[in-house]
Amino acid sequence: MKEIKQSQFLGFFNALVDGDKDKCTSLVQSLLSDGVDLKDIYVELFQKSLYRIGKLWDHNQMSIPQEHMSTQIIESLISRFAPVGKPKPDKKVVVTCIDKEFHDIGAKMVSNVFELAGWKTYYLGASVPTKETIKFVKQIDPEVIALSWSLYLNLGRFLEVVDHLTRFFPGKKILVGGQALAENSDKVLKKYKNVAYIDSLHSLESYLKKN
Repeated sequence: MKEIKQSQFLGFFNALVDGDKDKCTSLVQSLLSDGVDLKDIYVELFQKSLYRIGKLWDHNQMSIPQEHMSTQIIESLISRFAPVGKPKPDKKVVVTCIDKEFHDIGAKMVSNVFELAGWKTYYLGASVPTKETIKFVKQIDPEVIALSWSLYLNLGRFLEVVDHLTRFFPGKKILVGGQALAENSDKVLKKYKNVAYIDSLHSLESYLKKN
């Protein structure tokens, strides 16, 4: 499998912050045509760019319009290059952000990685109230529930939805991920038996190969 070169990343990143959506699209298409895995594009282009944008934002080196524009371009690319295939009928997953969690790019990529592995995915998007998540899971009856949580200030809401899901669906596997868990996963999740922390798309891919 081909790797993304640093020069290719920089070309993409510079086009991204310049707002050149067409060039970004062309670069991604070229990488896919060269045999680069879609998941690697998510990690080595999209996530890496978002982390760099976050650092520039923290140091007041990027404006609000630039940050929003760059994020929207990446979101559009995730949708444009979404996987297409026939899912396995016995593999269903619900992917959602917790209530008041509006950072949904990671959840979108997680949903697509499940699709690449042949799963039928139900992506609910940003800020889904706990009661609506419970209702939808009852309706769909998936094998896996994947939750995204990025802002630590939403800890209470995260624990609420996990408590409800583990109580109502004790036999289902719950996968959780997001920046808020990066340094606190063991402490936050230690009381839950059927909840697993997925720290990256590579970890998700490894999990899916075993399940």
